[in-house]
Amino acid sequence: MELECAKYHDKVSSDAPACAHPGDYCQFRSSCMIHFMEGELRRSRKEKATAANDSTSATDREDDRT
Repeated sequence: MELECAKYHDKVSSDAPACAHPGDYCQFRSSCMIHFMEGELRRSRKEKATAANDSTSATDREDDRT
């Protein structure tokens, strides 16, 4: 599925959504599906990285007890 930027009319893939002009003012940003999906993808990646680090550090803590 393709998403369309309301301001610049650029086509963006929904598989890896990213704003082509993140530094520019955009009157549509609060209702922008590209902006929303990009944020969700970023949060998902951050949660996965945090979970991976937590499981690694838990194992490290168990090793320290011995």
